[in-house]
Amino acid sequence: MKAKNLVSAQYDVDDLDDAIEFYYKKGWTDGLPVVPPTEAKVWRFLEASGREPDEILGQYETRRRTVTVEKIAINAVMAGCLPEYFPVILAIFEAILDPEFDLHLTNSTTGGAALGFIVNGPIRNELHMNYRGNVLGPGNRANSTIGRAVRLSQINVLGSIPGAGTEDSFGRPVFDRATLGQPGKYAGYHIVENEEDYPTLNPLHVELGFNAAQSTVTVFATGGHVQISLHAENSAEEIAGSVAQYLIGSGRLVATGGFCILVMPPENLGYLIRDGWSKEDFRHAVFEKTKTSRRLLKSQGWQRMNEDDQILAITGNPDDIHIIAAGGPAGGFAHYLLPYGGSIKTREVIH
Repeated sequence: MKAKNLVSAQYDVDDLDDAIEFYYKKGWTDGLPVVPPTEAKVWRFLEASGREPDEILGQYETRRRTVTVEKIAINAVMAGCLPEYFPVILAIFEAILDPEFDLHLTNSTTGGAALGFIVNGPIRNELHMNYRGNVLGPGNRANSTIGRAVRLSQINVLGSIPGAGTEDSFGRPVFDRATLGQPGKYAGYHIVENEEDYPTLNPLHVELGFNAAQSTVTVFATGGHVQISLHAENSAEEIAGSVAQYLIGSGRLVATGGFCILVMPPENLGYLIRDGWSKEDFRHAVFEKTKTSRRLLKSQGWQRMNEDDQILAITGNPDDIHIIAAGGPAGGFAHYLLPYGGSIKTREVIH
């Protein structure tokens, strides 16, 4: 496969410590140490993907940047990935570089948006990804480093240098304008669906029209998450009602558009299955229970609402509420993630 040469600049350093410090001095890290991307390591990633280094994944038109496989491979090495993770990362970039995704909003907003991705299909188990306890947290190499590779690429390839209000010591424009940012910007919201334990609940990629044997990533941008305690609820109906109350309180009801991602743990999913509910039943129940008029919201203190009777809900359509099965066996703690502009995009992982 090495018929073509890598085009990225190469640097000579004395040892591993010097290489790590060199990357700090160049401003090419997310604040944490990186794995030095030697040419041999980068080639291993390219070979694992079967893609040429100069293949163009897409254009970031706003900043006039062309994104190639080679540049993403370098950052995947730096993030601590294994070569077999690389096809997932490439699929993520093919999705976020879709013009309809509105990547620039996520990369430049003052609101501190983070990228998230949901992994479905056989690739989850092939890469030993975690979809049980602490699925959104640290501890699993694939979950964490895939997300970190995306963030490092946002910095080094897409030019999203953070630190608004502070001059970049390397003279680069600070294009990531987040006021506060959020911890989710380090490794993204890495969500892996548990497909094995819930045969009556279609996984996300099947609901979106893919075959169960296909592997996919679904990407989204979010301003963050809220954890919902669902311990007093003893039925699918009660769970839907409590989730809806949290969503109404988010202040993010809309007349059209939007999406909502609900990550539901086993303790709560058990009630849905016991009561014979599908994901479709649950999303329709949540949608209906979030329907509220602008006038009522205004009376409850939401100052940005008009005093009219237009009906809002958490999304413009119940099909835009996406339910993901994941999490540890104990604890009725669901999470919801609401959109930060744009829409979700799904791509097949070719591996």
